[in-house]
Amino acid sequence: MLAGGPAEDLQALLVGGYFGAWLPVEVAWPVRMTQASMRAVGGALGAGVVIALPESSCGLAETARVVRYLAEQTAGQCGPCLMGLPALARSLADLAFYGGRAKAADAIAALIPLIEGRGACRHPDGATQLVRSALRAFSADTSWHDHYGPCDGVGRAPLLPVPGDEEGDWGWT
Repeated sequence: MLAGGPAEDLQALLVGGYFGAWLPVEVAWPVRMTQASMRAVGGALGAGVVIALPESSCGLAETARVVRYLAEQTAGQCGPCLMGLPALARSLADLAFYGGRAKAADAIAALIPLIEGRGACRHPDGATQLVRSALRAFSADTSWHDHYGPCDGVGRAPLLPVPGDEEGDWGWT
């Protein structure tokens, strides 16, 4: 490892950028970084971006921030972008930052098929792919957040860069 390895234990890798997929570290770490190998485990190299998520971060909170950004970056031409992505962003924020009161995970799962494959472009599909992978990769966290509220990782400073974010102001007030 030329870079010296991770500074702390990892829980997941985001492979392929914001339209890519979260993969649990035990799945992603041993896989060769090729299109075929990534596809075989549910990922894709996409934009060629790989981001390591430390154990101390909350994958759901990170994903919620990114999906909020993606919901704001639409052309505003179709229902999935005008209504679907904002609803998905709100539901994911509810789950990550407030606890879903045992309803948010089901709401997210119900929204994904209403958005996926219905947009005028592929933008909503990329966002739903990211959310679907987060629910898979962070399934134990999803259940925890939905029933008990936010985890300690929600309080950590964001890891994934999102244009417009100011430190300490992540738009969930």
